[in-house]
Amino acid sequence: MKNITLLLLFTFFFSYSQENNNYEIDSEPNSKNELSLYFKKKIPIHLLKSVTYPKNYSALEISFFVNKDTIPFNIQVNSGRNTKLNESLIEAFENYSLKRFNIKFDTRKKYSFQVITKDNYTNVINCSNSLTEITSPNCESCLDLDFYTDIKSCITDKLKKYFYKSIDYNIKIKENDNKRVTLNIKLFIDQNGFLKIKKNDVPIEFQEHIKNIVDKFPEIFTPKSVNNNSVSFDYSFFQSFTTGEAPKTEKIFRNFDSIFKPSTDNNFTKYLSKNLTEEEINKANLNRINERLSIYFELNKNGNPFQITTNSRSKKLEKKIISLFKNYELNNFTFINKKDLNRYFTSVIIFENNKNIIKTNDIMGYKRAPILPNCKKSKTTKDARKCFSKQVQLYFVKKFNSKLPNKLGLSPGRKRIFIGFKINKKGKITELKVRAPHIKIKEEVIRVMKKLPKSSPAIFGNKPVNIKYSIPFTLIVE
Repeated sequence: MKNITLLLLFTFFFSYSQENNNYEIDSEPNSKNELSLYFKKKIPIHLLKSVTYPKNYSALEISFFVNKDTIPFNIQVNSGRNTKLNESLIEAFENYSLKRFNIKFDTRKKYSFQVITKDNYTNVINCSNSLTEITSPNCESCLDLDFYTDIKSCITDKLKKYFYKSIDYNIKIKENDNKRVTLNIKLFIDQNGFLKIKKNDVPIEFQEHIKNIVDKFPEIFTPKSVNNNSVSFDYSFFQSFTTGEAPKTEKIFRNFDSIFKPSTDNNFTKYLSKNLTEEEINKANLNRINERLSIYFELNKNGNPFQITTNSRSKKLEKKIISLFKNYELNNFTFINKKDLNRYFTSVIIFENNKNIIKTNDIMGYKRAPILPNCKKSKTTKDARKCFSKQVQLYFVKKFNSKLPNKLGLSPGRKRIFIGFKINKKGKITELKVRAPHIKIKEEVIRVMKKLPKSSPAIFGNKPVNIKYSIPFTLIVE
């Protein structure tokens, strides 16, 4: 083996969910339809020369949701490795009128369409003729919600809480000296709305117990649908715990509200209350699941804010909040910690007692991703994440036994490897999971990962927290 190519993509707080839609059948793409002609005018040809497609998928798609004003938000492209192309596609779509699709949009649906595909090894713009419409599974206790992502979160939270409540954490495992138990359960909601097990990767002592928990699930769901056709919905439950100790499920914001002290009486709240109208506050698109509109920023070496964003589902409201924030005197804020590579945040509007109210932090919250020693000089949190990825990549090139794949007699070509792990509150790697084409490669990956330099832990608020990572990468066997 002469070369090892490591293509790494880290997921921190968000990862793109691939629906694997069959656009050739469902949406009849056409390179000469109105949408294709529009994108051909907007997307520079040179950006099509190098396109990375998702695994086992030969098309790039755009997905989005709509808010209550029927304006798209959370527009995404299903590949994270074509930054300039993705930005160009998203900007073009933001300027495309949804009225041209001639359908009635619904906040409870996710929409997607094919935009780029291959034609004789050439990347071409070949857009769908119609949108693919996706609904999340639903149940009675989530019917009050009117956004796709909130309904989906409600369903997954319901399943998670059900398992947390139903699992017997006192079951003992034979020949288990450290008393640690790992449950990795793959489930799905079938086309009739029933919860079923796809894979039950748990100790033998838990096999029948987990089966009984699933069989006794008290509700039948309205199944997930794609273009009004019922399809299955996958759900994974992973848990690692010590026998006799039940894990906690509190929401992270509630854990830290005692530190940040969101208030309706501080100066920033009063300032926003004078400058935001009741109509604007009500258009925050909040509910009991998506309960906070927050603003996020970093501080440069001069102490000035930059990289300012919000999680607003309304671009118009976001622009106004950011504009107001920029005109507010930063010295009026109280910071619990000022340090390079912190990303600060405060709530702006909170859904409380069934209404939206302006409520901002008395003390500015902050979070920080794990940082490897060689990444401490990064200028932004985004740079630090890129540095983390690059350092792991370089580390693998240096430490991975490049002669091993040839010794194992693997056939030439690309070999996909997946690594999942946590960086715990001490900056150490834990809960390491590896999928590889050969047990010896799996063992080698584990060996290398365990020797990765210790990073600083992730911080949320003023406390270290555990954080999950996933690393897909490719070995090229020659």
